[in-house]
Amino acid sequence: MDTKPHDVTDLYLAPIALELDRRLERLSGRTPHEIGVEVVVSTDREPRDAEERADLLLASLTHLLPMHGWDAGWTPRGVRLEHRGHALVLGVPPSVSLYLTA
Repeated sequence: MDTKPHDVTDLYLAPIALELDRRLERLSGRTPHEIGVEVVVSTDREPRDAEERADLLLASLTHLLPMHGWDAGWTPRGVRLEHRGHALVLGVPPSVSLYLTA
């Protein structure tokens, strides 16, 4: 399996992953309410249900983060970054898991 970067987009993975991990770490130890407030402030929307809560949290985490062709989504293990068959999953702190299931 070839793990070398295939294009410029692949080279952007490291800075994107590092910034996303920093943002997830910032949510560590916060209450579901505190995370909810941050989501509302950064998206200008209040989630109506669990699915929208997950979507808006992801939008909040990637807010103003240049993704350079990488897509972010949820998996049971955390936040998945994906581009052309390449993928990386970042684990989430327990506070984020609690917010998503609250």
